Amino acid sequence: MEPWDVTIVGGGVLGTSVAYWLANRYEGRIAVLEKEVDVAAHTSRRNTGVVHRPFYLDPVGRKVFARCAQIAYGMWKEYAASRGLPWLPVSTFEVATREADVGRLEKYLQWGLANGMGEDELALLSEGEVRRQEPQVRSHGAIWSKTDTAVDYRSFTQSLSDDAVAAGAKFLLGNDVASVDVAGDRLDIHLADRGGYRIFNDPRRKILVLVGRGNEPHRTRFLINCAGGNSIDLAHRLGVGREYTDLFFRGEYWEIDPAYHHLASRNIYTVPRHPELPFLDPHWIVRADGRREIGPNAVPVAGPYTYRGFFEDPKDLATRLLGFPLRNKLRLLVNPDFVTLAAEEWASSISKGVMAKRAQEFLPALRVKYLIRPGTAGVRASVVDRGGNFVKEAIELPGPRSYHITNYNSPGATGAPAYAAWIVQRLARAGHLDHLKPKTAKAAGSWDFEKICAAIETPAS
Repeated sequence: MEPWDVTIVGGGVLGTSVAYWLANRYEGRIAVLEKEVDVAAHTSRRNTGVVHRPFYLDPVGRKVFARCAQIAYGMWKEYAASRGLPWLPVSTFEVATREADVGRLEKYLQWGLANGMGEDELALLSEGEVRRQEPQVRSHGAIWSKTDTAVDYRSFTQSLSDDAVAAGAKFLLGNDVASVDVAGDRLDIHLADRGGYRIFNDPRRKILVLVGRGNEPHRTRFLINCAGGNSIDLAHRLGVGREYTDLFFRGEYWEIDPAYHHLASRNIYTVPRHPELPFLDPHWIVRADGRREIGPNAVPVAGPYTYRGFFEDPKDLATRLLGFPLRNKLRLLVNPDFVTLAAEEWASSISKGVMAKRAQEFLPALRVKYLIRPGTAGVRASVVDRGGNFVKEAIELPGPRSYHITNYNSPGATGAPAYAAWIVQRLARAGHLDHLKPKTAKAAGSWDFEKICAAIETPAS
């Protein structure tokens, strides 16, 4: 079979967004390989479900995430309206639980404005002003992000995949990458054998699901790695990013009894105590369907799909903690703050009472009995560099006939359609898409590709 022109590995919101832009701008054989039988099965579904405004993102240290989040807010708002998707502008209070955190709120206001948010979208609130709007919330003040919005990213991704298919992309679902070989002017992607060849055709959607392709490799002229929790492993298979490793952290939530939804009407976040580490301080989240949840913790686990327990076999966790490259992890494991916090996170996973106590710091009326069932649980892959530091920004790595995007973390779902456009532009400028024929009509809905890319490259005024 003739090789595919471009293959994207990963059918999450990022990989689907890349497929959307490629299919709308180029003629050619464009494929998405996804291990599950639908898109957005993992991190793109298992998240807070918030379109985040970039008030908490350093406009210098996290400039790409910040600019993409700012631009994509309007993109998603327009897309939700045109497709009839959930869009619930609940807003967010990020509260200072300690007096020392008030200065951080003032910095957030400066960051938000520097990232392009309007003065009417942000407000600094005193302790009394917080209590007047949210009587049950205790704090030393807050920053109010008025346009934070609750959405369903799985629905967004499914709709975007339908649009990508309509533009010419093919989603080959149920295909797990086992290995990749460089074969001259192409890559041979060997897929895990799942016991034969089956076809699923969902009448509600336009996606054809191909599960199990035997021993025939998937051949492609170029690969874009958007594999999320597996992205570092895939990069390593092609000799790329060997200086990085990753660790996995599960974030767990508890659903609140509807009788106590009145405790807070909007998202309540707290200023993080250890922003350099991937341990999240507790939130109160309003979901797009009206549910309330508290969480998350950040429990170290063995793999990207460990949604329950800690590991199936103790060897799994040992392999993850002591695997290649070992130096990165050893430097992290001698960090006393990391070790102490990791132990606390495990305790909050074992005990519902510990989880409730964390949230009581800003919501003292909360009781353990209000937590009626486990809510969403998701796993974040955090990349660790040679110094034992967690990398904050997305990492982009060129490889043999490939381009690898890893460490694409929060607020990655928020910024995905903008970031994906920027990636496609960068690949085109580097000549990686020269084998594709540009389409004469490059409109993708009412999203303006050139305007989006220019806004990411230019600081907000």
